[in-house]
Amino acid sequence: SSMKIKTWLKYLFYILLITILIFLKEYVNGLLKADFNQTFRINFYFLAIAMLINVGIGLFLGLEHLISEIKKAGTWKINVPKIVLMGLPSLYFSLINFIGYSNNEFLRKILVDPIVGLLLKYGTAFTPVFQLILGYVVITSFYKQSEKF
Repeated sequence: SSMKIKTWLKYLFYILLITILIFLKEYVNGLLKADFNQTFRINFYFLAIAMLINVGIGLFLGLEHLISEIKKAGTWKINVPKIVLMGLPSLYFSLINFIGYSNNEFLRKILVDPIVGLLLKYGTAFTPVFQLILGYVVITSFYKQSEKF
């Protein structure tokens, strides 16, 4: 039926867009590495673009939830426990590269060393995962509450 085809096409579009975003992020990561090899400094502009692409993928993954909520009647609410317990830690781990590579010794000592020092010994591969989670948590934390009880 037409509805089944629309569903197949929708998810085909989703995976194509996500794949394009992932390739774009890898391209930006390549630019970041090339720039670092020339300047020996981290280009925060490229770092920010890569982060925003990851957060964007997370937002995109939760888009269906938001669309279904938009269609509902009711008042917009925010799932505060979800934002606080999942969103804030994800934001923190998402920004670790920015804080870690910044020249701000105070920020590094306070925000990075105590918690992430151990993780950073083994790399920062965890960061994109938290960026995806951040985008997903943000977009799925909005919902509508029906007026009827």
